[in-house]
Amino acid sequence: MYAVTFPHQFPITMKIQNALRRLFVLAAALVLSSCATHTPRAVYVTPLTAVISQGDGVTTQVSSTDARMSEEERQMLGNRITQAVQSLAQPGSGKPGRYELVVNITRFTKGSAFVRTAMPGMGQMHLDGVVTVYQMPKRVPVGQFIINKAFAIGGLYSLAVNMDTIANTYAQAVAKTVCQVR
Repeated sequence: MYAVTFPHQFPITMKIQNALRRLFVLAAALVLSSCATHTPRAVYVTPLTAVISQGDGVTTQVSSTDARMSEEERQMLGNRITQAVQSLAQPGSGKPGRYELVVNITRFTKGSAFVRTAMPGMGQMHLDGVVTVYQMPKRVPVGQFIINKAFAIGGLYSLAVNMDTIANTYAQAVAKTVCQVR
């Protein structure tokens, strides 16, 4: 027995296939983009005993044991962390406090977009560090945690991701941790 098809059915089938193809491409793009901008969770060395709120004063000092990170890059990261904390801080219930975030970058690797594109998994970018939160002016430590961010996806997508993307994501991860936002 043969199935009978009518010519007017083909355009509907083609439209569905095109729609599914576009939906798949969109889903793949969203999944890939989430890798570079996904904020990693903190690993607590010492639990936080204070939460930074709106109105609290925040300063960020960035140092590095990795010589590949320049002074300009440390200042840029410190500014991004401070801005991210100020933008994510929730309303507080007490009198405003002052905090200093001391970030020690232990691994800073810019990687290579060309190598990532040609050989996925190689040419990785890394931004790893230990964050210590101090309550000022007595500089009392109120918590310490580790945040590590890496990116290694290959293909053309890796050409669009640079160290600025990773630094922004790292700053957001620090801010979400000290403001207790998820």
